[in-house]
Amino acid sequence: MSESFLHATSRAKITSRSSTAMSDVDSLNPLARRVWTALIAAYPEWAELFGTCGTDDLEVAVPAPVGSNAGHLVVFTAKGKDLWIRFSPPSMSYSVDDETEMLDVIQQILAETALFAVVMRGEGWAGTTLIRRAEPTDVPQLGPNEVAHIVSRSGNYDQTIESGDANTGQVLV
Repeated sequence: MSESFLHATSRAKITSRSSTAMSDVDSLNPLARRVWTALIAAYPEWAELFGTCGTDDLEVAVPAPVGSNAGHLVVFTAKGKDLWIRFSPPSMSYSVDDETEMLDVIQQILAETALFAVVMRGEGWAGTTLIRRAEPTDVPQLGPNEVAHIVSRSGNYDQTIESGDANTGQVLV
C-alpha cells in the first residue's frame, strides 16, 4: 500500500464506546433502534461496543484484528435516515438500505468474502465500493493516475492496484 494511504490509515482512530451503556435504547431514533435490535440479536458479544452518535443515532465500533489496516468495523446511523458500514480509514464507507442488507454485508466482511476498495486519483478520493474476494472483474476500472486500495478486515487480503495493473487479470487472493 502507498505510504500516504497507510499514513492516513494509522491516524484514523475510533474510541470504543463501551463506557456509553446502551441501557436507554428508547432514546434512539426509530432507525437506530431497529439497527440495534438486529445487531444485538446477531452479535450479542458486541453489546459493550454499542454507543450513541449525536443525540439519538447508533454507532458500534468493532476492533479489527491486530495488525489490520481496517482499524474498526463501524456500523452507524446518520440523522435517523441513513445506515452505513465502514472501516476506520478515510473514505472507506458503504451505505446499506436496511437491516437485512446490513447483516448480509457484515457477515461477508467478517468472512472476508467482501473487501473494501477505495480508489484514489492522486491524493484525492475518487470512489469507494465493496468487491468480492477472488473476483478480478469486481476490481474497479481505474483511470490514469488512479490507485485502488483493497482492504480486508484481517489485512490478509490487502493490496494496492495501480491503473496499469487493473486490466492484467490479476486475481485477488
